[in-house]
Amino acid sequence: MPCAPRMSRISALARISCSRCHRRKKKCDRVLPTCGNCASVHHSCSLAEEAHDTATYPVAFVQNLERRVRELEVHQDVLASFTETHQVTQIEEGASQLAVNTTLNFNETPDEILLEDVPSSFSDQHTSGHRSNGDANIERPPTAAASQSVQDNQSPHHRRQDSLAQNLRDVSLAAVAEPYLGTISGLTFAKLTQAVLRRLSPDGRDFVFNQHVDGNAVPIEGATILHLDLMDNVYFDSDQAIDFSFLAEGLPTLDAPTQDTTIQLPDRTEMLRLTNFYFDHSHTLYPILHQQEVMSDIHSIMLDPDGRLTRSPPCMFRIWMVLAIGSTAHASITLTEEFASRLYYEKAMTYFDASMDYGDIVALEAIMLQVSYSFFNQFGPNTWFLVGTAARLALGMGLHCDSTSQALSRVQAIRRKRLFFSVYMMDRLVSITLGRPFAIHEDDIDIFSFSIEACDELDRDPGAPQSTLCHPPMAVTEQILRLRKIANDIATKVYCKRIVSRYSTTERQQILAALHQDLVSWRQSVPFPLPNLHSKVPHGCTSWYDLNFYTHLTALYRPSPLFPTLDVDRVNILTEAAAMAIRHANSMRLQQRLAFNWLTLLTIYNAVIALVYSVTVQPENLAASLERLRAVEDLELATELFTVLGERFPASRTIGTMVAQIVDRYRHMSSAPTC
Repeated sequence: MPCAPRMSRISALARISCSRCHRRKKKCDRVLPTCGNCASVHHSCSLAEEAHDTATYPVAFVQNLERRVRELEVHQDVLASFTETHQVTQIEEGASQLAVNTTLNFNETPDEILLEDVPSSFSDQHTSGHRSNGDANIERPPTAAASQSVQDNQSPHHRRQDSLAQNLRDVSLAAVAEPYLGTISGLTFAKLTQAVLRRLSPDGRDFVFNQHVDGNAVPIEGATILHLDLMDNVYFDSDQAIDFSFLAEGLPTLDAPTQDTTIQLPDRTEMLRLTNFYFDHSHTLYPILHQQEVMSDIHSIMLDPDGRLTRSPPCMFRIWMVLAIGSTAHASITLTEEFASRLYYEKAMTYFDASMDYGDIVALEAIMLQVSYSFFNQFGPNTWFLVGTAARLALGMGLHCDSTSQALSRVQAIRRKRLFFSVYMMDRLVSITLGRPFAIHEDDIDIFSFSIEACDELDRDPGAPQSTLCHPPMAVTEQILRLRKIANDIATKVYCKRIVSRYSTTERQQILAALHQDLVSWRQSVPFPLPNLHSKVPHGCTSWYDLNFYTHLTALYRPSPLFPTLDVDRVNILTEAAAMAIRHANSMRLQQRLAFNWLTLLTIYNAVIALVYSVTVQPENLAASLERLRAVEDLELATELFTVLGERFPASRTIGTMVAQIVDRYRHMSSAPTC
């Protein structure tokens, strides 16, 4: 079929930029009725309102639109005819093909994926030599547009409204950089898993989820679009992004709080409960504050509520943010409401602007405390821009170099290093989750000792009892820093195509083995006994370290630029790692130590995708592999986790619905006769 002529670039333009682009200081293409930036994230555009009153469309533009619509209708009819006549090729009796040689082409465009060698056959070998009911050949997947058309023609009930605007939005979303996700984010792997699920379809076509189950809407595109939606909720909610005007003014500006700012500090018992939980939980993850100084300020304010400290913006900002983070972190574990934490956060923001005038260290602390809060509650500016701002400020202060601390006292030098390593860990967590470039590069770090040092002058709380048996809390921070360093190595050595392309086959195998051993050594070196932290702190139990070990092992062994093609041994490792990650997450839930936040949701979701993929591509009979691997039991544990997460995140209910449908299909294939 001849290619359609390219659409003319003639378009109607508005006289001025839309209000959203103007507010966010982004270049607006002024295309009516919706500009490209707004269309890429499906956001309402102010240009649409004036389009009806001021827009004048050139005749050539309208004619091109009409011609393009006719061409799309012709293409749709051809694809529909092709779908109806196409039949899946029958497998020869007793044939058995290796179903795990699945290759991803990680080409020059990081967020673009092509499935090169999706297995031509997912046949199962039975003792009787016959196929089990439900198995089918998997053919080379069509293009993205053709695949969507095939899905739409499979089930008229699931067909979306076809329109030129919808097609244009799809094209814009594929090209825009704002919701960009790289390969390590899991989006590429989600696309591959969606294709592999064809093995579960009786006719070998794309596996289509029921669109509405128990009131939960499931996207037709399945895992791929859902993965993008989850990421969008976590890290780049465009309308809550920090205002870029701070590039010119030097400091970020935030909207005024909407709640009553006359809120008073909680009583002594509640304040100590929240601050102690903050220092046990969040401070051991990111040692941002001077603990002894903050606790001294809190005790002073409790003794003298009208003293001079209440007139110090940095002091009051830190105290209110400690209360906000401690409250939201505790609520994420106990699944209680977070109204109080939001009030505390808004109260803290009333001191933000004034605090930024007290020097770079105070400004960096203020931004990093917002990052820490955003990991649990997306109520303020989004995490991605905040981490970038903190990283640039830290680099500008020279915190990445030992030379800048030589003239300082030991306590000051340790504090500056803690701030830098906290920014480093935040940057690695966010950048790897999104698959985006790091804000801080390893080659720029000039710190001799890549570690978190203990310091009694910074950590000791005079009013708290000290343990003589357990390790100090900073031992946990040191262990987490090592994990972030290993995650950095996985991202650069396994998922960076520019670097991976230089490796020989032998070097690739050595890198994989070395990174695996690094993870094993990290898990074996977990401090024991663990610090005596609050009973609900996740990293106060060994299951947290097991969960992180297996999730990082999953990222290491799933298809990547290092090994686009997996052999049977690597698939088996991936299966076990994903299953163990789900089991340890459930173990933490039973211990009431699992934090039900967006990061946990993404962690479990990626583990489920890895388990579904690795089980479905097993070369043996699928029913036999399901029984051997206990995949159904593990996925049922995952649905229980998604049910609990659904109390806080509606998207979790959608994921649980999708997993339940896959489990039902697994059960059907396991119980099918093999005669």
